[in-house]
Amino acid sequence: MEVTPRLTSPKEVRALLDQLGHRPNKGLGQNYLIDANILDIISDTAELKPEEAVLEIGPGLGALTERIIPRAASVTCIEKDPTMVKYLKSRFSNFTLIESDALDVDLDALFADGITKVAANLPYSVASRLMVDISECKHRPELMSLTIQKEVADRLCAPAGDKHYGVLSILTGVFYCNKLVKKISPTCFLPPPKVWSAVVKMSRYDKPVVDDELYPLFKRLVKSCFSQRRKQIGTILKKMGISPVDELLRDAGIEHTERPEKIEIERWAKLARLLSA
Repeated sequence: MEVTPRLTSPKEVRALLDQLGHRPNKGLGQNYLIDANILDIISDTAELKPEEAVLEIGPGLGALTERIIPRAASVTCIEKDPTMVKYLKSRFSNFTLIESDALDVDLDALFADGITKVAANLPYSVASRLMVDISECKHRPELMSLTIQKEVADRLCAPAGDKHYGVLSILTGVFYCNKLVKKISPTCFLPPPKVWSAVVKMSRYDKPVVDDELYPLFKRLVKSCFSQRRKQIGTILKKMGISPVDELLRDAGIEHTERPEKIEIERWAKLARLLSA
């Protein structure tokens, strides 16, 4: 009788990878999470209910997958690596597997089809882009429980005035309340990455801070200003050809001398509304 490898045992995971003839790909961010406590924290943070559909991006060997399948009505996984795809199909039967790069998948179509939660150890190289892409979906999920680089988590969850506050904090913060749940040591992964990681929770607001019609202008404004984040906001807007700058800033409750990293999402939104008018 064949024994199923324990995906939280470093010895058994190494043996499994050898058996599969697989060497973790740094370019794909293949650092396999093997800590049972952290895996439980990710699945608990997702707050899955028996009637819900959940999406996992980058399942790898399926250590998180085996925890979320019993908790949800359906699980859809997106995996790019052909070796992992083949292994996942051999290990699990009651799930949907999409063999693709997550950046090439129509995520909004999946959410429109009923997926309401995301639980994932995101590929670190594309984590920031994926979080923004998902946030911008029309049918965005109500909650995401994600493992990402600690540095990215700091940027995601930073409040205005914090040195990490920027485009990622703001664009996701329009749609989600972002919280750092747990820091993760490199030793919780195989092979260990060179950086710390973190579990974050993104809870969707009932109403976005910026509506769909205003959002494209809001996004352009924020990205343009943060490309010159060390300059004063009044100076930046004048260089962008916007006028009357002082009047607009006053009406938005922003000082001419403030820098982009000091301005809260709500004031960015107010400035965008004034510009749109």
